[in-house]
Amino acid sequence: MGKLSVAILGAIVGGFSAVGAIVFWFGWGGAVQGQSAHVDPTRADYIDLLLTVATIFLGAIGLAVTVGALVIGLVALKTLREIKDEAASEAKSAAAGKITETMATELEPNVSAKVQEALPKALQTVLLNDELGHKILSEMAERGELDEVLERVAMRMQAGGPESDPDNVDEYADSDGEQA
Repeated sequence: MGKLSVAILGAIVGGFSAVGAIVFWFGWGGAVQGQSAHVDPTRADYIDLLLTVATIFLGAIGLAVTVGALVIGLVALKTLREIKDEAASEAKSAAAGKITETMATELEPNVSAKVQEALPKALQTVLLNDELGHKILSEMAERGELDEVLERVAMRMQAGGPESDPDNVDEYADSDGEQA
C-alpha cells in the first residue's frame, strides 16, 4: 500500500510540474515582443489553462489507476500460481492414493492368481533344465539354505527307514518313552 501511495503522490507532483512546464513553455503570463508585461488574460486563456490542468490531472489519475491495476494483477497472478501448485500437488497425491488402492483391490488378486496358476508349471520346467537346476541348487547350498535338508537326508541314510518327525516323537516311542 505504501508503494501505491508514493505512486499517487508522485503522479500529483508530476502533474503540477507538468502544468508549470507547459505554462512556461507556451509563455503564458510572459510578455512577448510589443506586448505589455501585464496583459489582461482573456477567457480563452483561462479555458486553455484549465483544460490543460484537467488533462494533466486525468493523466496522473489514469497512471495511478494503471499502476494499481498492475500491482493487483501481479498479486492475483502470484496467488493463482500458488493455488495451481497446491491443487496440482493435491491431485498428484490423490491420484497416487487411488492408483495404490486400485492396485491393491483389483490388480494384486488377479496377478497373484495368475502367478499361482503359472508358477508351478514354470518352476518345474526350469528345474528340469539340468544346467539351471544345478546352478540354483549350488547357489542355495552356498548360502546355507540346504544345510537342514542335507542333515535330514544324511540321518535317513544312516538310520534307514522313514524319518522321524520331531513333532510326532510319541508315535514311534515305546511304552517307556524310548524310541524304537
